[in-house]
Amino acid sequence: MMKTATCILVVLSALAVGCGNSDEGDDGGGGGGSSLECSAVGWCTNWYPSVREAQNAPALTGGALADGLYRMEQGSHSIQGLRIQGKSILLIGRSWGNFVGTWKADGGKLTISVAGNCDEQGETSMTTQFTYAFAVKGNAVYLQDLDTEGRPVLLFQKVSSLCEENATFSCSSRVCACVTTTNKPLTGQTACD
Repeated sequence: MMKTATCILVVLSALAVGCGNSDEGDDGGGGGGSSLECSAVGWCTNWYPSVREAQNAPALTGGALADGLYRMEQGSHSIQGLRIQGKSILLIGRSWGNFVGTWKADGGKLTISVAGNCDEQGETSMTTQFTYAFAVKGNAVYLQDLDTEGRPVLLFQKVSSLCEENATFSCSSRVCACVTTTNKPLTGQTACD
């Protein structure tokens, strides 16, 4: 299951949600509040990032992760998103599939402890961890998977909507599809591509 998650979210391969407490330490966590649910955000799209390599990536020495919705815009041709809320994290896949858990930063190392996953088949509990080298630069988060050698640096940009087209993330198909849900089960959702 860990390898599947790593492929689904390459380096983002794991921003998930669980039961986090934003008051744990001073490692750059966002505001307080409750944990994210696995279905807090659902996404289905056939849009892709147009830039395969992260441009101008800083040294992966850490930083303060801010609450918000992020979309991978450089570093891979895969589709990934993440939602950070306090110490909770949601790794959002491109076709109704998420991982949820908590995160902890230690210098330039980000550890995501996954507590569950959900997709169109249902929701299940699971326990695994993903580790990344990371950096924060403005509204961007850079991640590099440390669990699998040779992974690229990925750039996640803070966005107001996962379906917001821009110069580095758009539809290149004849038929374009991008659908999001908020706090709705991912089961029963129809394919968008």
